[in-house]
Amino acid sequence: MSQATAHYRLDPCRQEIGERIHAELSKALPAGAALSLSAADVSRLLEQPPDGKLGDYALPCFRFAKDTKKKPQEVAELLAAALTAPGQGQGWVNGATVASAFLNLTVDKAKMAAAALPAILDGSYFRQLAAGNAQASRRVMIEFSQPNTHKEFHVGHGRNVSLGNAVVRLFRYAGYDVLGANYFGDDGTHISTVLWHYTENQLEAPAHKRGEWLGSVYVKAKAALGALEGEAKAAALAKISAIHRQIETKTGPVYDLWRKTRQWSLDEFEELYKWLDVPFDVRFYESEETDEAQRIVDEFQQKGVFALDDGAIGVDLKAFKLGFCILRKRDGNTLYATKDLALARKKFANYKIDRSVYVVADEQNHHFKQVFKVLDLMGFAQAKGCYHLSYGMVVLPEGKMSSRDGNAVSFLQLRDMVLEELTKILAKYAAEWTPAELADTAHRLGDGAIKYGMISTDPAKEIVFNIADWLAFDGNSGPYLMYGYARTQSILRKAAEAKLAADPAAVASLTHPAEAELIRYLYDFNQVAASAAELYKPSQLATHLFYTTKAFNRFYAEVPVLKGDDAAQRGARLALIEAYSKVLKTGLGLLGIRPPERM
Repeated sequence: MSQATAHYRLDPCRQEIGERIHAELSKALPAGAALSLSAADVSRLLEQPPDGKLGDYALPCFRFAKDTKKKPQEVAELLAAALTAPGQGQGWVNGATVASAFLNLTVDKAKMAAAALPAILDGSYFRQLAAGNAQASRRVMIEFSQPNTHKEFHVGHGRNVSLGNAVVRLFRYAGYDVLGANYFGDDGTHISTVLWHYTENQLEAPAHKRGEWLGSVYVKAKAALGALEGEAKAAALAKISAIHRQIETKTGPVYDLWRKTRQWSLDEFEELYKWLDVPFDVRFYESEETDEAQRIVDEFQQKGVFALDDGAIGVDLKAFKLGFCILRKRDGNTLYATKDLALARKKFANYKIDRSVYVVADEQNHHFKQVFKVLDLMGFAQAKGCYHLSYGMVVLPEGKMSSRDGNAVSFLQLRDMVLEELTKILAKYAAEWTPAELADTAHRLGDGAIKYGMISTDPAKEIVFNIADWLAFDGNSGPYLMYGYARTQSILRKAAEAKLAADPAAVASLTHPAEAELIRYLYDFNQVAASAAELYKPSQLATHLFYTTKAFNRFYAEVPVLKGDDAAQRGARLALIEAYSKVLKTGLGLLGIRPPERM
């Protein structure tokens, strides 16, 4: 069973509709003909109409015209009549209309509520996706964050860590065996440039935030190098190359300085990961791949896979329109690509992974095309399971951020800015909340605001950094969703005080349009989570949670809960609120967000 089919089996509504439509289409075929699509294929063609008033599902009928020898609208009309004919029993479909070539369907919300809400309330709903995963034994390594030491961890890095963390959580929720990995860039020319400037000017480091300070040294080093010309520049570049060689060979006076300054950056990174609640199962370091990278060059040059070209060694990929991939420069130093090859071999051999996902900005698209092709030419079957999750940059309103140009906003600055603003907003609770609760709530709101701001946009698109929008308590923002969750907890606490309880057995009575809309969003949660994982797009889940919360707010504005007409109605509506709170908390958790219990 394919993973897509497994997800289809988890949705009884789609499954039944797909099977019924498939059966009706099969009856309409010319003699001796067979339908080119399976029932699962038909189910996957079901769409949500742009306007909910049109129905719950829409089926474009163009795909069936060739098989049935009928016009798409004729197919839609045939299906509408068949699905609503008398004697169809207690199926999911309770209405069908035709709009040109589209079949619009409405479904029984009582069945939907009965299928989803009790399972959500007892927690079994959240285990269904993993239980139905036919590929659960497959091990996936998701490598993300990958900050460079001796550079600042800026806002743009926040998108990487937020996106990668969410993908790890989504894959685990979907039932995969997942390893979250980080690959620290603690080697390379940028570090040699920093240490060149550091030693040439005998700099004194501050007592605190030394990792961030190294980032400012990098900016000054690039400016100083750029100002040199002629022999002076050649001499500086020679010194930088020599420093790089000392680091790679672990010898010379600069090597100890490299180890000390490297730790400053690593300590600061760990502080940020702790604040963000982002764990890693495996940590790799670029400096540890140097020796293996050199061995790989020698080994595969001897095998004839790598070749000498103008003093450098690499792979000619022109036949694949990927140019020449240099793996060892003329000065004997390796490159990022060489170390990525070494790291890939380590991942395949030591961790037995089936898929390897690299969360890296779109500036490296060409790099990973080259690396994956070279791995293939080296004979690694796992190369086919390598995937580059490319994402757009985080930019300022005035343009791109750059550590080199010194116009990047550091993540520490962002964190402090967000916490300062939220502390002002929460000050009104100072008389009734403890300092610890105020600090924890500000932390959760700030962390959630940043992560949601980084995740809610499609990965392929760039983000224009706007902290005011991210901190808003209305609109498509983290605080808006977290407030929705806190609101449910307040309602449920009041219900408990009034000795009212959710009644899962009464949910079939939830027939108000606002109730039906919210039920539909809750029912679809697992399907959206599955799609978000398969497509590496946590933004899909973020969008779904936003619209789910809008539906909850409409429901709560239009329908009385604690003052409902009778006990059964109050119990059913409390069950709906509790189910929404569980779905929202689970969904936010998959995005790496921990909402506060009250606000």
